[in-house]
Amino acid sequence: MENRILFVAENDQNFLIRAMMKTISDAGYEVRFVQPEVYQITMYEHKSDFPNIFILYLEGSENRYDRLFSYIKQLVSEKGKNRHLFLIGNPSEINTAFKVIPKDSVDHAFQRPVNTEELLRHLNMLTLEYRYDENDSNAQTGVDVDSSKHNVLLVDDDITQLHAMQRWFSKRFNAFVASSGMDTVAFLKHYHVDLILLDYEMPGLSGLDVLQMLRSEPETANIPVIFLTGSDDKRTVMSVLAAKPNGYLLKSMPPSVLVQSVEDFFVKQARLAEQRNSRRGHSVAPYDMDYSEVDGELEEL
Repeated sequence: MENRILFVAENDQNFLIRAMMKTISDAGYEVRFVQPEVYQITMYEHKSDFPNIFILYLEGSENRYDRLFSYIKQLVSEKGKNRHLFLIGNPSEINTAFKVIPKDSVDHAFQRPVNTEELLRHLNMLTLEYRYDENDSNAQTGVDVDSSKHNVLLVDDDITQLHAMQRWFSKRFNAFVASSGMDTVAFLKHYHVDLILLDYEMPGLSGLDVLQMLRSEPETANIPVIFLTGSDDKRTVMSVLAAKPNGYLLKSMPPSVLVQSVEDFFVKQARLAEQRNSRRGHSVAPYDMDYSEVDGELEEL
């Protein structure tokens, strides 16, 4: 799913609309603004980069949108185009739209004032959806895999954070993403990774739950897991360390420090594997569960 969005609204100078568009853009989406006029949208329709995601922000006279509703209905129902529509408005405006646009053609309708984070979560369900085809992993994950780089899976339910981290880490690693614990488990059934950066606090399956699930399965038991946490208070840190991950990183660290910490992690892993291989005189497993320990205690990476 491409990350291009057509944002349809009356006024892009409206503070709330500008703030919403900026938040979406900062999350990694290309946002194009047009006013609710059919002719403005038709200017983009036949271009190869015409967005497949539409956000329609309803405001003002409901009669203003009569022609637009019919046109949008045609766009989202066109076979083979895989287009998606989100509505934003008050209950009356949304119900008016549903008189023309079938409800099953609308991905989600949000009442104003909209929670932008919730909107991002729904966008993520489209743009970060994995179709597990082992014969075409590059296309399905949306990552151009470089065999010379380590594969890192980033897991966070905060979509803004997730998109940002993927941009940071993709410069040095093959950076894959998952937005929930279940997505993580499903992804690992089809793809190999060298490290998982796992959000400790997530709804549903927490980071701790995911770690326990991974450790219980032979196929994933030895994949290194580093927890990401937004809190550095003693209670949280002790709780993180009690789970015995391979380390932890604070989300508040500068992006360059986070990325370099993971780079250092792999260097240290390779060095310890080489030392143990030399000492024991034979090969060791590629993942060693205690490589991030210092004097028997887990260190903050």
